[in-house]
Amino acid sequence: MQEIKKGGLTRRMLLGGSFGIAAGLMPRRVMGAPPKVKVGAIMPSSGIFAFPGQACVRGIDLGAKFARERFGVDMEIIHADSQSKPERGRVAAEGLIRQGCTVLIGAWDSGATISALQAAEAAKVPMVVHIASATQVTSQGFTQVFRFYPTSLTIVQQSLNELKTIISTIDNPPKSVAVVHLNNTAGQSTAASIDQAWKDVGVSLKIAEYISYDEKARDLSVEVAKARASGAEALMSVTRVNDAIMIIRECVKQGWNPKLIFSPNSNGVTDKAYYDALGKYGDGQILSTIWCNPKAPDAEAILKRFETDYPDQWMDANAGCAFEAVQIVADAVVRANSPASPDIHSALKMTDMTPILMYSGKIKFDATGQNMNNAVTILQGQRGRARVIAPRSIADAGLQYPLPPFEAR
Repeated sequence: MQEIKKGGLTRRMLLGGSFGIAAGLMPRRVMGAPPKVKVGAIMPSSGIFAFPGQACVRGIDLGAKFARERFGVDMEIIHADSQSKPERGRVAAEGLIRQGCTVLIGAWDSGATISALQAAEAAKVPMVVHIASATQVTSQGFTQVFRFYPTSLTIVQQSLNELKTIISTIDNPPKSVAVVHLNNTAGQSTAASIDQAWKDVGVSLKIAEYISYDEKARDLSVEVAKARASGAEALMSVTRVNDAIMIIRECVKQGWNPKLIFSPNSNGVTDKAYYDALGKYGDGQILSTIWCNPKAPDAEAILKRFETDYPDQWMDANAGCAFEAVQIVADAVVRANSPASPDIHSALKMTDMTPILMYSGKIKFDATGQNMNNAVTILQGQRGRARVIAPRSIADAGLQYPLPPFEAR
């Protein structure tokens, strides 16, 4: 994986209970009257995606506090709930725009994001997409989209390169894998990306079978049984947190012990709810995602503030990407020196900033609105928490392989 170089604006160490940003060291524009802006945030705060949606809300709110101190931007955050329904994205966006929001952030689920973008496009209000990986988000000609998150194909390509490296360095690697995936917009896009990238990357595992399931499924016993019956020695899953939990529980119940469980572009290993539900069975799975850079200059201060504000939670990929999206908006508002949608849109097109918290290259948007310098981290559940195992430059753990049998834990 490509090494990410640090640069851009200098950030400061923790001072007292704040984020530790010395006012005299902030960007020059901040010293004048700070611009005020209404920001609409669309998240699935209820429904089947409530766990990650609520995490995103925490990241947005913490991000607004940081942006006020770091950039001097006074943000009024107005939250809207997509209710985990794709069609509610547009309804939520239209409501926020009517309330005077001149820039939007959202919407986590790819279906809801595309729906919200239709409203943003009609109203000419820019939208920063913090999470949503379906290729269609930036391939349908939207002019108001600015996506921080990588496409499913980018995630899968980088993930499979890492998987290939992992397989080449371990003894007795698995020979075949079953792919179990959601059949929603993101799941189908990721499955198609796996199919496209598999031969390009040259992964030595044989794909035994693709098995899809409905995102509203309450029982995945049949799907796990199919994966086991395929003879696959490894499992690749494309999941949300609820179904990631169901899959592991079924593996335990059915006595299936894959040597390796790998999840590109998924939830599960990154989520507190996952470990709360699975306990010792949550360890061992590997997941690729966008993740916090623990060596970023402000990371320690931000994470400490998060722990203070939300002592029963942790900063996961959902909260982290939402936090970063707020900083992207704040940076654009400062450079535009205006809260107006056209000015923010023009500034977003010229974005060239070092991420504040997340591991990535410089944030720059291409002509389609896609961040050009995404980077994926590889995590493994160890000791009840997600640990970074790649890239080595920010890793805090080594790979554990093979997975210990569930019944022996």
